[in-house]
Parts: sequence; C-alpha cells; structure tokens
Amino acid sequence: MSAVFTTTAASADAVAPVTRINGQTPPGRLLPLEQPTVMLDTLDSNGNRVVVMKGIRKAGTRVGIHIHRYGGHTCVLSGVITDFVEGHAPMIFPAGSCYYMPAGVPMTAANLGTQDAELIDNFILPPGEPMITILEPGYP
Repeated sequence: MSAVFTTTAASADAVAPVTRINGQTPPGRLLPLEQPTVMLDTLDSNGNRVVVMKGIRKAGTRVGIHIHRYGGHTCVLSGVITDFVEGHAPMIFPAGSCYYMPAGVPMTAANLGTQDAELIDNFILPPGEPMITILEPGYP
C-alpha cells in the first residue's frame, strides 16, 4: 500500500472547474495540509483501503474546492474548522468534534481562526482510488 495522501486534479473531460460553493468564493488562502502523516493505511476484510491521516490546517488557509468520491470524515483535534458544502450553510466544528464529508459533493474546509488546527481524516475506498479530487483551479 502507498503511504501518501492521494490527490488528483479534475481532468477537463471529467468535471468542470469549480470556484464557488453556494454561489460564493470561500474565504481563506489555498494551501495543502502541513505535516501530513499516515497513521493507518491498510485493507479491510472486504478489500477496501482504510486510510487515517493526520495534518495541520494553518490559520487563515483552506483546501481547494474538492470532492471525495467515496466520502469520509474529519475529526478536529485542536483549533476550529469551517466546512463549506454545496447545498448547506457553512458549519463550524471546534476541537473535539467530527464532520462527515458526503461522496461526490463539492466542498472545502477552512481554518478561519488564529490558531492552527490539527485534523485527522478518515477514508474507506477501493484500492488505487484517490481520497480527494481537487476541482478548484490554482490549488498548489
């Protein structure tokens, strides 16, 4: 198993670029998670890949608008995360809470606070599939 945070950029023929959630550009500077660490990367009894990743979302930053083809969830260990999901009002998740990332729905998560946020992401997906597909142009 690969011990990396698999990311793909949307290809032009697969999905059109997305720059807005619910008609608005989400706040925050585009930046990947810092210090990404793989805590678990294994296969379950059904042959699905189970991945648990830990990382830091720096204050004032957000991930590019993206989808998770198979969903997942994030737990906030410290700091506060604002989750922007198409079709929903922004949701705020403080330390000690978790949120679900529905499959196939454009979303982004931002740290709009002044303290860095430590996160754990959890995914169950077929082997070889990306955990996240970035839809927003210009994401580093």
